[in-house]
Amino acid sequence: MIFAMFRVMLLGLLRDRFALAATFLLPPLVFVIFVTVFAGASGEAVRLRLAVADQADSTSSRRLVAALFAEPQLRAQPNRSGNTVDAVREEVRAGRVDAGLVMLSDPAGAGAPFLLITDPTRAMAAPLIESHVQNALAVHVPGIDVGRPRALFLHDPISGAKKGKGMVIYYAGAVTMLFALFSALYGALSLIEERNAGIADRILAGPAGLAPAIGGKFLFIVLQGLLQAGSIFLVAQLLYGAPVKARLLFWLITSGAAATCAAGLAMGLVAFCRNRDQAQLIGVCLFLMLAVIGGAMAPSFTMPPWLQAVGLLTPHAWVIDTYQAVLWRDAGWRSVYPAWGVLTGLGLAGLMLAYVTVRRVRR
Repeated sequence: MIFAMFRVMLLGLLRDRFALAATFLLPPLVFVIFVTVFAGASGEAVRLRLAVADQADSTSSRRLVAALFAEPQLRAQPNRSGNTVDAVREEVRAGRVDAGLVMLSDPAGAGAPFLLITDPTRAMAAPLIESHVQNALAVHVPGIDVGRPRALFLHDPISGAKKGKGMVIYYAGAVTMLFALFSALYGALSLIEERNAGIADRILAGPAGLAPAIGGKFLFIVLQGLLQAGSIFLVAQLLYGAPVKARLLFWLITSGAAATCAAGLAMGLVAFCRNRDQAQLIGVCLFLMLAVIGGAMAPSFTMPPWLQAVGLLTPHAWVIDTYQAVLWRDAGWRSVYPAWGVLTGLGLAGLMLAYVTVRRVRR
């Protein structure tokens, strides 16, 4: 029954050329548009997370550190893993802060006293932090003329061999989850059609019950989402050099977890709705809201801190961060398996909710 239901849904997709094109051609197109339009985006009133390490430990540097910590437009804090350049760089690479500032020498002395460690996926971080530091110097360190010709900053982007790939991976993950949810929603709508046509009653009366039928739909939607993710990241690999092939196993598990999450959430939502129009309206509005809050429409670090915290409740934030972890930061199993577990757990919970809801309604 599982494979029979899977075959029915597969044939339905293959016979609908518009749905087939919308499923596998539109997502890569939107991904390219996102990268083209938003890769160089910038904004104002951004409260960046800044890790600070004071190696100079002078009167001027301590005064400057205190001023940065008190700056309301920054979320500056001592680097929690150490006072070395490597420790600050690791905080930035892991995504726990937006940038790192190391005071190499007394700001009142000669030379370039600051090392600014940045993540290229947060393009606006460097100029904003430079502006905050220069303002703090002018106010809190007497005798320094920040307007005179002097190089105050050394720059250390963490990109390495993957320069320019961070934003590509970000938007690939964003578009993947965005379209996975919408595709899953339209695939799950067959639950309502079968209920209205009386097909669900006949399946429920059979010896196997509803479980194989719902399982077949779930399996199809998961595979569709996985193939959809493959089409997006294939374009990312071919056009932008995203390192998908080098981290194929990690990409595959992440994409499978994302597709599972999307399938379960969509089926759980549709099972609660009374008709197709209701499910479409609620589903589209809800999934668009989740996409905006989760950072799929604009980078989450440009949002207010409270909205970034709310975004962690969305699957989009988990998916985007996990793709960046495995393809951009080269994270290992220990760093990403909690995210895989959360996404997969959400999907399976949605599947169980759909099964229980449909069975209760039919009774």
